[in-house]
Amino acid sequence: MPSRSTASKKSGRTPRRKLADQLPSAHDWRTTDEQEVLKRQIRAQEESMRLRNERPEHPIFSNFEVRSESGLRYRVEIRDVTARQFSCTCADFRKNGLGTCKHVEAVLVSTRKKTGRRRWEVLVEKGSPHVEVGLDDRGVLRIWRGLASLPKALRIHFDPASGEVRPDATVEEAMAAVTRQAEKSPEIRISQDVALWWEERAAGAERLRLRREYEHNVRSGLWPAQETLVPLFPYQREGMLHLAFTERALLADEMGLGKTIQAI
Repeated sequence: MPSRSTASKKSGRTPRRKLADQLPSAHDWRTTDEQEVLKRQIRAQEESMRLRNERPEHPIFSNFEVRSESGLRYRVEIRDVTARQFSCTCADFRKNGLGTCKHVEAVLVSTRKKTGRRRWEVLVEKGSPHVEVGLDDRGVLRIWRGLASLPKALRIHFDPASGEVRPDATVEEAMAAVTRQAEKSPEIRISQDVALWWEERAAGAERLRLRREYEHNVRSGLWPAQETLVPLFPYQREGMLHLAFTERALLADEMGLGKTIQAI
C-alpha cells in the first residue's frame, strides 16, 4: 500500500498536514480569505462525502449531488476551475463570500482523482463545453460562455457580442426562450442560481403588485388608510407599508416615534 504522501501526489491532492501547517492556531480567529479556503479544503479531504455526477458525460463541468456525513444533500455546480467559479446550495457557500465551500472542494478533489491528472488539466484548460446561462456580478441574466455557438433562436433575445439580454427584448421573453432551448439542446446549461433568482424576482414583483393594489384601494375609499383606531402619521404609514410589503424588513426609527404601532 502506498504511503499517504505518495497517494496524495498521485491523486493531485496536497497532504492535509501540509495544508494545516499554513493555518494559524485554532485559538486565533484572525484568518485571511486564503486560510478560510484552506480550512474548507482540509474538511473536504477529512470528511466522508458521497458524490454523484448528474451528467457523467461531463466529468468536470457538471452538476453534482453531494451527500454529507450527516445525510444532508447539496448541489454543486462547476463552471470554471481556472477562474474558480462555482456554486453550491449549502448555507456556508451563500454566506462566506469565498466562492467555495467544503462541498465544492470535495467535488474538485474527486473529479481530479477520477479523471486523472493529465486529462483533468487538459479539460480544465479547455473549459466548460456548455453554452452557460447565468447571472453576472450585478445579478443580471446573461450568457457568459459559448456565444460563438449560440443558437439562432436565442440571438433574438441575447446580444451575441456581450451575452446580455437585448434592449428590445424583455427578461421574461429571454428566460422563456432559453428555457425552451435548454430542453431541446443539452449543451445549454442554465445555472442552478438562476432558478432561485427567478423565484425571488417573481416574489418581488408580486409584493410590488400587492402594495400598489392596497394603495389603490385606499385612495378609492374601498379600504381604510390604516387598520388602527388612531390615525398614523405619514412616516408611520410608510413604515407600516415597508414592513407589510417587504419579505425581510428592518424598522429602525428612534425611540418614541411609534415602532410598535407600525409593527401592529
